[in-house]
Amino acid sequence: QSSIDRDPLIKDEISALIDIYSRLRPGDPPNADNARKLINEMFFDPQHYDLGKVGRYKVNRRLELPSREVGENRALTREDIVAIIQRIIMVNNGQDTPDDIDHLGNRRIRTVGELVQNQFRIGLVRLERVARERMSIVNLEMVTPSALVNIRPVVSAVKEFFGGSQLSQFMDQTNPLAEITNKRRLSAMGPGGLSRERAGFDVRDVHYSHYGRICPIETPEGPNI
Repeated sequence: QSSIDRDPLIKDEISALIDIYSRLRPGDPPNADNARKLINEMFFDPQHYDLGKVGRYKVNRRLELPSREVGENRALTREDIVAIIQRIIMVNNGQDTPDDIDHLGNRRIRTVGELVQNQFRIGLVRLERVARERMSIVNLEMVTPSALVNIRPVVSAVKEFFGGSQLSQFMDQTNPLAEITNKRRLSAMGPGGLSRERAGFDVRDVHYSHYGRICPIETPEGPNI
């Protein structure tokens, strides 16, 4: 018996899409087209979702998928989703072992350049939206590119990152050693990471994969990680 038959609220693909959309965007009115577009952009559109070379390699190895060209498709595919669900069922039934979430082999450092790049992309999306709105209300035969494109959304997005992000702080310039320590510090918090309320003792504990890679002395004792 399929999962759709077991769920009384889900009758077909449209109702399933609307249910997923209402869970992801509880404040927006559900719509099948918007739900399909949101799911496609979240996982299957290379412009919005990119596993990267390492991500595609690790997904293929963990799910035992046939090796593909790394540059061929770095977004998720429907075959990936099916393989992920199969692996979750196998772990639940005791046929496979779950991954150790605290192991550094299952984690990746997001560098400052990547964080700024993501913020820059947000600024470009805002710039595109403003340009499209202006194109819809002006005469396209008379308008110039400088009248359509405004760089302020990009500048404000970058300033927003350096001024208000959880991971942005003034560098300690008391002495060169303090500066190096500040630059090499890692954090499990921030956008896409943990929050102080959800961080338990397992996350704060020193994992065996940290030895020789992360200094346990620099780990703070307070709510930060």
